[in-house]
Amino acid sequence: LWLHGQSTFTGFAPQTQRQKLVLRAAPVKAADGMRVRMDMQAKLADGTVFESTEGSEPLSFIIGEEETLQQLEETALGLAVGETKEVTYGEDQPVFGAWTEDRMIEVPLEKVPKGTKAGDQLTFQEGMPPVKVAELQGDNCIIDANHPFAGKAITFTVTLLDVEEVAESERLQVEILQAGDGKTFPEPGDKLTMHYTGTLAKNGAKFDSSRDRGQPFQFQIGVGQVIQGWDKGVMKMSLGERAVLKIPSALGYGARGAGSDIPPNADLVFDVELLAIN
Repeated sequence: LWLHGQSTFTGFAPQTQRQKLVLRAAPVKAADGMRVRMDMQAKLADGTVFESTEGSEPLSFIIGEEETLQQLEETALGLAVGETKEVTYGEDQPVFGAWTEDRMIEVPLEKVPKGTKAGDQLTFQEGMPPVKVAELQGDNCIIDANHPFAGKAITFTVTLLDVEEVAESERLQVEILQAGDGKTFPEPGDKLTMHYTGTLAKNGAKFDSSRDRGQPFQFQIGVGQVIQGWDKGVMKMSLGERAVLKIPSALGYGARGAGSDIPPNADLVFDVELLAIN
């Protein structure tokens, strides 16, 4: 863009000074509701790297959808494309929760694999991180069920690669019909008891209902036993809450559909009630 400025006199004909202005677009920054792709490294206070995207696909998630750790969402929020940021969460802000004595569990030795010894890792719940054998005491085995990095300082280094706007119709929506206790929320691995009625978003056709059967539905959350829309949406509900989950096809049954009642690429609506957390 060229602008004419003040004329000058050189002794001959007057000349016009010209100034060149370069216009640059404002940097694109990550905001709530955007899908982001970023490189990430996570390390402990001693420098041990325990997670990294180096040599693999970048980390991708929608900010605000709780698809990843809350601390990673916080780190990404407000970053400009191409920007790198390092954030440390200290022991007073444990990423994987605080270490607690009540997660030291005494199990009869006969209930664990033969030959188990202190320091071994065991699968305690399907889909969950392994637990560590703290010690053997007579006929019992003391299991440390805390997360392996519970109570430890974690440093994240992230580089934002790109962002993408996500249409409202492509996002999981949770609409509260009846408030729960506001303090008791499910955690991955919990066994839940729920009532639900499922309908097609397109025409309201009902395809399933535990209420019609008079039998609540039980499942383990966060381990892939149900569709992603349930795993993500129900985690936001507190005990006693009733809500409507509006689930896009990508978080439901996708292009495959489910039987004759749920066609391919169908968006779904579930009226759900969280009755118990075990």
